[in-house]
Amino acid sequence: MSQELIDYSRKALIFAVQLLGNQSDAEDVVQASVEKALAHPKAPKGGIDLQKWLYRVVRNAAIDRIRQLSREDELDTEQQSTSSQSPEMQLEQLQIKTRLMQALSALPVMQRELIVLRDYHGNSYEDIAEILAIPTGTVMSRLHRARMALRELLKHELNEVNHESV
Repeated sequence: MSQELIDYSRKALIFAVQLLGNQSDAEDVVQASVEKALAHPKAPKGGIDLQKWLYRVVRNAAIDRIRQLSREDELDTEQQSTSSQSPEMQLEQLQIKTRLMQALSALPVMQRELIVLRDYHGNSYEDIAEILAIPTGTVMSRLHRARMALRELLKHELNEVNHESV
């Protein structure tokens, strides 16, 4: 296996974890996808085309896994603490990250994957369009709606927190 495919597999694993919310399921999906990449005669052999193709295969496999399990797990929240921050600041950042991940996991998969591909993985609108097999304009409009839905979920959660503390 080429170093390029190994690097893309690592990125695809992060993507799969963000979609599935489960490390083990994500590893299974990525392993099957990499095997498909190695065995499929029409799979791109390298470059950005290979990365986009792998993301698309992983996305489809993740959606199949979600359907198979007929549930949506919470997204994996990795705590990234730094020693230069106070414990209070670390806790506050963890709480913000947890709220964001909970709100993101409450979105439908189609909205979640757009936000994850764009905001977490930095894909261009064109790359996302190719990965999801939809027009670029559709990516832009759906991403806007997904972000608005996420904003509403976060706003609703903030209102609930404020009412509980009164």
